[in-house]
Parts: sequence; structure tokens; C-alpha cells
Amino acid sequence: MTDQEILQIFLDTQEWQRFECKRAAIQPSKLLETVVAFANTDGGFIVIGLEDPSKAREEERLIGISENPNNVSEFLKLIEKEIDPPLKSWSKFELDICNIHKAKDVLLVINIRKSNDVHSLKKGDTYVRKGNQNVKITANEIIRLKYEKGSIKFESELSKIQTLDEIDRDLFGAYKSDTQSEGEDDWQFLKDNGLAIKQDNIFVLTKAGVLLFHKNPSVALGSKCGVKISHYYGTKPTYSEKPNFVRRPFTIEGPLLHQIEKTIKYFRDIVKNSPPKLSGAAFSPSVLIPEWAFQEAITNAVIHRNYFIQDDIQVRFFDDRIEIESPGTYPGHITVSNIRSERFARNPLILRTLNRFQTAPNLDIGEGVDRMFKIMRERNLYEPLYFPPSIRPNSVLLILFNLQRIEYWDTVSKYLDKHYRITNSEARRITGIKDTLKMSRLLKSWVDKGLLQKVGEKAKKVVYYIKPGQEMPSRLFSKGVENK
Repeated sequence: MTDQEILQIFLDTQEWQRFECKRAAIQPSKLLETVVAFANTDGGFIVIGLEDPSKAREEERLIGISENPNNVSEFLKLIEKEIDPPLKSWSKFELDICNIHKAKDVLLVINIRKSNDVHSLKKGDTYVRKGNQNVKITANEIIRLKYEKGSIKFESELSKIQTLDEIDRDLFGAYKSDTQSEGEDDWQFLKDNGLAIKQDNIFVLTKAGVLLFHKNPSVALGSKCGVKISHYYGTKPTYSEKPNFVRRPFTIEGPLLHQIEKTIKYFRDIVKNSPPKLSGAAFSPSVLIPEWAFQEAITNAVIHRNYFIQDDIQVRFFDDRIEIESPGTYPGHITVSNIRSERFARNPLILRTLNRFQTAPNLDIGEGVDRMFKIMRERNLYEPLYFPPSIRPNSVLLILFNLQRIEYWDTVSKYLDKHYRITNSEARRITGIKDTLKMSRLLKSWVDKGLLQKVGEKAKKVVYYIKPGQEMPSRLFSKGVENK
């Protein structure tokens, strides 16, 4: 991707959740608010020297940093001095331009990564990004954000339970056996594994201990922390006098391992009881999604959800897909773009404990999500789709498509991974489809499924498609100078 192509992306992009452009004349302290907001939310790009798109068009926006280089220098110093805790990962680079006065100039591009910490300005204000606005949040909202990021651990907090009368003895016994700890005192064993705390000579279960071993954590903690199953006929819910439920929605409760096992059993029952469908001259299964992919999805939801939020995991079965939606957005520095390669555990005690069972649903080797993608691809199914917070702000929504891939999708998908966006004409060029209307129908079908996001308006002749939540090209990262 050339500098001119990167510049054109900036010119075509409206200010939004992860993108902002400002003239160099702006007060440096105002730019710091955006830096903090990006770090606290999903990261993003700030382009300095580029006029707001609502105030000018195309090349008329190319003001350049020569308008006020001192402001830019001051801003870069303030990033280092005026943010608490200090930012650990951000980068910058300059993009050569010809400004509105026909002189050589540059745009300064700042790339702020999503942070594991909650950052504030040293004067005390804390911001998050909502749409194209920086929003100052209250003390209570800061606490909630810390739970979201995992810097405060809900699982490590004390419950009020000081007895083991209501734990699942069979499950607890199996865990002690699987960890060769049968002879150890129950309370001491729990304490040694971070599942209980001794306070004034009294043992108290942590919330992780309750979630993992209590017979009914939802009752014990006074919170929703189960898995809600909704199973529909067709491809969307109907809310008429007769809803299209295969069966009445129900909630799976109990220890977390049992929640995972019972949810997987329901999936198996669907596979077992679904009649095969005629496809061409042969019959094929109604459910194409492999069990391992579903197991990985539901296990991740149970392990990594935000238990501070009082809500159940929602699992919705449709003919053409399964939706798994877990409370709380992506933890730590995890984003839609890096979820296949990066690791961060919001609930490390829960992750560790489940992994130590002989029948562990998780391997904890950092390859689960990536393997889920590969298995779906091997079965000629569309890859799993994670929705970004800009579309689904307070949850992680994953869709597993029960659909065979259209042959052209791989070509378009690989092009998008490399080039970020695609137009109808580019899609026709790489697929060999000559008919504009046929390509339009294909692109629309992928938009309808949620695989693509349409950007721009036909009237303005700026229409292209990106993957939902896809970050700008990797070239923008490699070109930057890492500051930390």
C-alpha cells in the first residue's frame, strides 16, 4: 500500500470510534483527551494536520503540521508527561503531503493501542470514546471500566460464603483427585489455589470458588451468571402471537464446568435430531458447524466474560448460524483484529482451575481461537465473526455460520486482510466476475450476513466495503516508530 493509498483512506474516513483528524492549531491538551479516550476504549488513529471532513473536502483538507509545529512538539511531550499511568504502547509516523498552499508538508499520524490499564489525565479527568466523541466518565464508571479491562478481578473478591455445605461435592472431589490433592484439607486446598481467603481465622470462598464449585452460583452470588439458550426455527426471531421457538428459552445454571458441559450436550442433541438436507444429488447434515468449534466458543464465553455484569451468556440457535453473546466487551488489550494471536485472561483463576480438570474443556495453550477459525475453514464454512465494540458496545458477540462458503469469498477475504477495503470494481477484477450487478448482489449478501460492512454513499461516489471492526492496514503499524 502506497502513501497515496493510505492518504486516500484518511480522506475517505469519517471521524468515528477509532479515527480522529485535527489541525495542528488545536490546543495540545485537547488532543490528550483523545489519546486517553482511545487507550481506554479500542485504540485508534489521530491524524494531525488534516482538517475536519465537515469543514472542507478532499485535498482542501490537507493543511499540514507546518500550520503550528510548536503545538505538535508540545503535544508529543505531553503524551509522555501528563497521562497516568503512562502509555506503554503507541507509535507515530509522518505522511508526506502537498498542502493547500502547494508546499511540501507532512501529516503526523498517532496510533494509540488499546491498553490493559485505565488511563487518566494527571489533572484528574478520565475519558472513553463513544462514536466520534470523547466522553468524560465518573468514578463509578471508572470502576466498571476497570472490571471490563480486568485490572480489577471480580473473581478474586470475597463472597459471603463461609461454609462448604452447598458446594458440589462430586465435582470438588474430582478436582482434588485430578490434581493429586485428595489428602489435603478442603479449605487449605481452596486457599492455596486462590479460591478462598482466610480472614480473622475464618475461611471465606472467593467469587471464583463460588462460580466453580457452588451448586448454584447465581443464587449464592445473587447475580445472573448462567447460560441462556434460545432456539429458533428459521433465520430470525419473530415476535408475533406465536414466537418461532423450537422450545421455550431456558437457563443452564450450576458450576461453570457443568454449564459448559450441558450447553455442549444441547448442541449434540441438535446435531443428533436434525434431519439431513438434500443438497444437489446428495444429502448433507443440517448442522455443519463442528462440535469442537462450538465447544471453543462456549468455553471462551464462560471463562472470559465479565462476571461483574449481572447477566447470562446468551446462546441463540438459528438455521443458518449460532450466536454466542457474553457480557462485557473484550478484556485488556484484546480487539477483534488481534483476538486470534493475542492472549489476555480477565479471569485467570477460573481459566487455571478449569484447565486442571482431566476433562478440561480448554487446553490453555493460546491456540483455541485460531484453531476455531482453521477448523471452520477446513469444513468450507465461513470463518467465525466477532463483532467490534463499535457495533456491539457492551458484549462480545460471536457468530458461527452454518453456511458453506461461496467460492468467491476466500478471494475477497484475503484481499481485505491485505488492503483493508474493497470496491465493486476491485472485487470484479480479483474474482473475474464481469457483471457489476452480480458483484453488487454478492457484496450485499455478505453485508446482510454480517461478513462485510458497507462504507460511504453512492451519491458521493465513495462506496467501499470492509470487514466489521477491521483495523486499518498493517502497513500503518509497521511504518510507525514505536515509542514504548
